[in-house]
Amino acid sequence: MKKAILIVFLAIFSFTLFASDYAAKLTRAGEVLSQDFWVSTEELQQALDATIANARSQGVELDPYFDNMYLPSKVALKLMLVSYIVDEKIVDIYALENSLLPDESEVESETDAMLSQYTSSPEIVTQIEAIYGSIDNFRKEIRNYVYQSLKAGVVQDNIAPLNDEALTAYFEQNKENLKNSYEYIRARHILLSDEATATSLKNKINAGEITFAEAALQFSIDSGTAANGGELGTIQRGQTVAEFEEAILTAPIGELYGPVKSQFGYHLIIVEERKSIESLNDIVSDPQNYNDFVSTYQNDTYSAWIEKYIADNAFDYEILDPELLLYDDYTKVMNDESSATAMVVELAAKLFGPSTTGNPLPIEYAIFIQLSDSLGLTENPNYKLAIEKLYEIGEKRGMIMELIFQLKGDDPAVATDYYNGWLIELENIFADPQLFQTQLSQYGESFVQYVFNTIDQIDASLGQLLAGEMKAETRKAALDVLLRNNSLALDLSYDPAWQKEKLAARLVYLKDYFVLEPSSDIQYEIDSITSQLETLETQDSTPTDTGEATSTD
Repeated sequence: MKKAILIVFLAIFSFTLFASDYAAKLTRAGEVLSQDFWVSTEELQQALDATIANARSQGVELDPYFDNMYLPSKVALKLMLVSYIVDEKIVDIYALENSLLPDESEVESETDAMLSQYTSSPEIVTQIEAIYGSIDNFRKEIRNYVYQSLKAGVVQDNIAPLNDEALTAYFEQNKENLKNSYEYIRARHILLSDEATATSLKNKINAGEITFAEAALQFSIDSGTAANGGELGTIQRGQTVAEFEEAILTAPIGELYGPVKSQFGYHLIIVEERKSIESLNDIVSDPQNYNDFVSTYQNDTYSAWIEKYIADNAFDYEILDPELLLYDDYTKVMNDESSATAMVVELAAKLFGPSTTGNPLPIEYAIFIQLSDSLGLTENPNYKLAIEKLYEIGEKRGMIMELIFQLKGDDPAVATDYYNGWLIELENIFADPQLFQTQLSQYGESFVQYVFNTIDQIDASLGQLLAGEMKAETRKAALDVLLRNNSLALDLSYDPAWQKEKLAARLVYLKDYFVLEPSSDIQYEIDSITSQLETLETQDSTPTDTGEATSTD
């Protein structure tokens, strides 16, 4: 069993979990199991936070409510994580019932070693004590992590043992797939349009009148390989047309072979190396391939085992979280028009009917919006009302901001929230040096242009809004966005002209903000920027010595 383990230590103190503190309960043959094997709301949230943080570190931001073609929403991810955690609970049951538990002395030893690493400096100790209350509390968290990790290892060794017998059996059962994965051929070729030319060129190469590389450069119609002497690199089964594959699988190593006819023309071929996989030893001899093989073996064996173990014991789970229950229902009807329509009608009655009571969940509006969109009901007044309601009570980012901006983009409050979302994305990138470098190296100049264009768009759009009427709180919010955007802009370039332009804009925003909320801090910054601008003006007006002589004739 191969599992990616993310260490997330949080301050957790003893308390009693009630039914509302669980996201799902586990059953076995219809019988509800002990709460020790239920999925707590807390552990589900920790798993969700860790996964979102990992995605964010790679520049991926998940929408709170709306899936897209490539990414799940946060609520969809949360539902997926329930099944993963349930699998872990089932593994815990297996470990307990089969006494597959780690040695206590090893747990204590590894806990002490890890604690020593984390408490190596007084500064870190102070932070730990501030977060966890004491080093003892922190040690308990470490011990729990070590215990779970070692237990996973013990179970893994039982389910997918790393011995010759098990590995050989897996190899023999999956030999054809493994051959396709690990066998390879290195070859060169010359592609020609007709057989006569190919035969003539083959004779010249064999006679030593021209080398294979020279012939490839001069005569091959495969422009992608001609300049490299016909080098094709590493080829695996299934990557070439059948005629060519048969030829490179049978041609003698190092000898000129062909012509071989394919749909592309006639090939002259030299096979330089052919790696065949006939036994497990052929994989073991390559450390990288062997590690990959072991990982595949463990994954496949674990997947097959847990599927059978769940079926044999009739394990199941029941979702308790209201948001996840609703989203689970949505996933079951989303691709069936009649069922989707029925759910829209049901939600409409609940959310917009005359007897509407309680506090609807944001996900209810989100599902109503998504189903209405898929069913072509976007002209229904309730569709627009759902957008407004979700904007009002839900997270103000992602698709909902696009929808509300399309609907009410001229509303200063909506526009402020909309552009604030843009700015937060930029701030998150600049706050993470590794993410910033990743974006820069991956997208280059287009990323730079995106940054400058986004800053300019925020500045222009909200700046224009300030010229109109709006509530004082909305104006303050818009100015806050503009000032943060301006801070980002000032850090992008130290060109005097750029600095002068952005400082002048900042001065306007600060003076406007001071009218709404006077403070000594704002006045201090106003005075400071005024002084900086005066200095820049003086520098601009000071003549520079060009070194040119002035004639007195």
